[in-house]
Amino acid sequence: MTEFMKCNFDISKIVVACFVAKGNGKASHKDRPNHGLALHLDGKKEYCFFDGRKLMVEKGDIIYLPKDSTYTVKSSLPGDCYAINFHVSNDISFPPFVFRVKSISKYLDSFSSARRIWDSKNIGYEMRCKALLYYVISDMQTESAEKYQPKSKYKVIEPAVNYINENFSLELLNISKLSAMCDITPEYFRKIFREHFGNSPIAYINKMKISRAKDLILSGMYSLGEVCELSGYSDFSHFSREFKKATGYPPSEYTENKKVQS
Repeated sequence: MTEFMKCNFDISKIVVACFVAKGNGKASHKDRPNHGLALHLDGKKEYCFFDGRKLMVEKGDIIYLPKDSTYTVKSSLPGDCYAINFHVSNDISFPPFVFRVKSISKYLDSFSSARRIWDSKNIGYEMRCKALLYYVISDMQTESAEKYQPKSKYKVIEPAVNYINENFSLELLNISKLSAMCDITPEYFRKIFREHFGNSPIAYINKMKISRAKDLILSGMYSLGEVCELSGYSDFSHFSREFKKATGYPPSEYTENKKVQS
């Protein structure tokens, strides 16, 4: 992973940007034809490589899969993921690795946008997807270098951040509970959180909920009532207001307007 995080390589071509729903995707890959990054939204999978290396991925993990690699995927808990496959101009490769992100919502926006743009096939779509992949890799490299703030300070709120990432859509989270997990006051929790992520804990949670709602709507697999519930909202009216505030459209009009924008 260290080589990947320090390398300034050129992306020559995007092969595909896609969403892989749980239960789909190949279980066996031989001599992979391109490089790939996959952001796992949930589930638990083990990647077993031909050289004996084994990597476990869970919710909030990005896995790098090198070109020419051979591996099988075993799902102990099926889950969804986004993937971007690509080529690099110089013939380089890195060992496969798993990278646990600090803020899944930041990466989720880039991966989901790349998928929507790729599906649109509008003029310039390949360049736009390439730009988003550069953003993903740049953010990964920045996180790896830990330039946001001292690690010891982030460690203070890490238990709450992990809990948010796992449960944002499952329960109503509040600052008192989250700060208690870190054994600090709510005021100090808010301060450290804002320093690290650039916004408040509530704004961070809402952004994750809306990102999930957008993807569920665009999947076409759920009713708006189900989207509301699966995104972590208990009241549909509140969900509709928050969704329109974040996207500019009510949930019922989001799909059609997104097609027009693409």
